[in-house]
Amino acid sequence: MTDAAIEPAPSAASSSARSSEADAYAFTAERLSVRYAGVTVLDEVSFRVEPGAIVGVLGRNGAGKTTLLNCLLGLIVPDEGHATVGQVRSEALTDAVRQRVGYVSQMPDVFEALTVLENIELIGQFYAGWSPAYALQLCTRLDLAPAVRAGTLSPGAKQRLAIAQALAHQPDLLVLDEPVSSLDPLARRDFMRILFDHAERIGRPVTTLLSSHLLEDIERVATHLLFIGRRRVQLFASHDEIAEHVRVVFSSQSPDLSRHGVAGLVYTTQQRDGRWRSVVDTRTFDVGQLKFHVDIAAPTLGDLFEATNA
Repeated sequence: MTDAAIEPAPSAASSSARSSEADAYAFTAERLSVRYAGVTVLDEVSFRVEPGAIVGVLGRNGAGKTTLLNCLLGLIVPDEGHATVGQVRSEALTDAVRQRVGYVSQMPDVFEALTVLENIELIGQFYAGWSPAYALQLCTRLDLAPAVRAGTLSPGAKQRLAIAQALAHQPDLLVLDEPVSSLDPLARRDFMRILFDHAERIGRPVTTLLSSHLLEDIERVATHLLFIGRRRVQLFASHDEIAEHVRVVFSSQSPDLSRHGVAGLVYTTQQRDGRWRSVVDTRTFDVGQLKFHVDIAAPTLGDLFEATNA
């Protein structure tokens, strides 16, 4: 498998939101590299996210998902390259851009001596767009009792509180790091509905980066998929691009990848039944050149996760 990513096509949501070339991208990473104690965690990661996209960030534990999101927010300064949020460099985000960002960390912190509502109000006072009415609505939808002390909440309830804090100031740039990892299936379903309703409430496109290990949840809500593996972006594409161009190829012989000048996503492995299973981008891999019988199928999200993390 190569390290080149599939370039995403412009989305309808981004086209309507774009007012000028300067507003074209909500998030970018340009050759972003991060090293800890000499160990490379991210290696020349590059991508661009247009306004209105919901990007599922996928990868194994330790793949660098949290590091990537922290770089975007300016919480980590990369060793090389740079990132932007709202066209502003991440290490120097302005107050105006920070007002637009809603963030849920992988391990949310709460003020345990305060009530649920007091926690939300404490954060809300720093944001011009904070809405007391929306805060109470989020509490209801997330099954949070406003008067309960945060220190008595379960891990799942604390995560729901962090979601309410991230949304109550009506941001249009969301960075959500494993926001549903402690939630039960019903709470995860409600959260996904809230994400869709949030954009309608604030009346403008909302761009979301959402990392998760729960493939079915990502598949349900994301418009684009960003797979991180082996320290790099292995695939970044919209659902439509994947449906049109990415295929699983089953064959009796191993494809000779060197003959095809592959420059996209290609992964091949031999199954227990002896057949070979390959995930290919048909724009860069000509299946028709194979001189033996093949069966072709559309990939599942599991197929892509395996291919980009092999």
